[in-house]
Amino acid sequence: MLAKRFENRLQGQLLVNMITTVCSIGFALFGYDQGIMANLIGADNQFGKDFNHPDAGMQGTIVAIYELTAFFGGIVVFVFGDIWGRRRTINWGIFFQLLGVVIQCSAFSVPQLIVGRCVTGVGIGVLTAGIPVYQAECCAAEDRGKLACVFNWICICGVTSSYWIGYAFSFVNGPAQWRFPVAFQAAFSAVILFMIAILPESPRWLEQHGHTAEAKAVIARLVGRDVPQDDSRVTLLYNEILTAIAIEAQEGEFSFKETFSGGRQQNRRRILLCLLAGLGCQMSGINLITQYAPKIFQDSIGMTRSTSQLVAGFNSLEYMLATIPPIFYIERVGRRKILMAGAVGQCLTMAVLAITVHHGGYAAGIVGAAMLFLFNTVFAQAWLTAPWLYASEICTLRLRARGAAVASAGFWIINFAVVEFTPSAIQDIGWRTYIIFAIFNAVFVPTVYFFFPETTNLRLEDVDYLFEVKGITAGARGEARRRIAARHDMENAATMMTVGSEGKPNEKGAAEYIEMAVTGSSEASTVGSTTGRD
Repeated sequence: MLAKRFENRLQGQLLVNMITTVCSIGFALFGYDQGIMANLIGADNQFGKDFNHPDAGMQGTIVAIYELTAFFGGIVVFVFGDIWGRRRTINWGIFFQLLGVVIQCSAFSVPQLIVGRCVTGVGIGVLTAGIPVYQAECCAAEDRGKLACVFNWICICGVTSSYWIGYAFSFVNGPAQWRFPVAFQAAFSAVILFMIAILPESPRWLEQHGHTAEAKAVIARLVGRDVPQDDSRVTLLYNEILTAIAIEAQEGEFSFKETFSGGRQQNRRRILLCLLAGLGCQMSGINLITQYAPKIFQDSIGMTRSTSQLVAGFNSLEYMLATIPPIFYIERVGRRKILMAGAVGQCLTMAVLAITVHHGGYAAGIVGAAMLFLFNTVFAQAWLTAPWLYASEICTLRLRARGAAVASAGFWIINFAVVEFTPSAIQDIGWRTYIIFAIFNAVFVPTVYFFFPETTNLRLEDVDYLFEVKGITAGARGEARRRIAARHDMENAATMMTVGSEGKPNEKGAAEYIEMAVTGSSEASTVGSTTGRD
């Protein structure tokens, strides 16, 4: 097995970086596929000639059918993700995506092109459901947000590359004008196939499926180079995973009904939060811009086709640069604040865009173009990364792959609706299209405030404690965080039972410590530092 040959080479931070890289390239592929059609549809080019100049409705279908089948890719992961494992899920996604690329590149009719888009969509849906889970389960709590920002930045690098490759090939005569840009995404796929072959499986999945020795070995490799399996850091992380699995096992054998049940784990609420995060992301208006930027610059603002393609390229370049700052602050600011601030900014930019498009004129067109640039900047700071990260964080180990799959499926079905109606909406209701997105962004400010718990810097096993407080808005308040701190204090107290002087149990000190931890006393840490010496 290829992964075995690289066990000694890929350890510690290098291994974490490699996992982040493969997840990043997967999202770069997703981004490239999102943007590639933007430079092809709606123009008197070779693509239009080869496919008989599809009208606005057919343009929407060609682009959006990919989103619809990506929804089914998410459902595939919901059913099979925990059976396959994280690595095999990514592999299957690539196989489907590559098959779709071959069908698209060889297309000479709209039906064949649509079939290729459908197959590619299934593959991308599988990837977007599987990648966030693999990344979240293989990195430390304090790095999850930062690393997610990194691979979303690379995702936008994919979008940017699709725009500029599409623009460059718009000057080429003949079928290569569109066939090469479509085929180029296979380069991303080849890199992913090689890298995923040399990387280990998620230790959480391994332990859940009874591969204890392999799980410990992977944890040791993730902790550092040449770290023994009996190292205290390995033992701590392994015991946390084991505890989470034991707690979830109390619920009995998993059933699909459990996914949407309430009960002790509050799975229904977790899944709804995953779906809400996806809804907020997609109804922000980002796909309106990502997949139709040249068309918007041309039809809504009045630029020529060539100028609109060039400006859309610079728009995507600015978008790529705007995704860099969150890498450095997402773990300090927190998910909730970022999402609320982003929704406010996106609402305002969409409202101004609607006003400028309604007004018309050259000056208004310049302001409208600026709003598209500003929207990408705001979105990159908030809703680009947080929803994907959030869905993989708030679900239990038992539910994580299915929760991420449901979130991905919800993401894609909403995406399909947005992409399908956008060309017709711009044509039929014009500036009012942007008002729709402004309203959705406004609604998500109170939605995040009242319903979204903060997961920043929490270990995945700790997130479960956020849902111990009952009620649909519970966990979004500070009480849940205090419960987590108290739980950690109680766990520390339990270990003190065997660390008294000369190794004798220290029951009295532990009892006092537990009492203080439960009542939230600030003296708990002081007791913890002294009881071991009684």
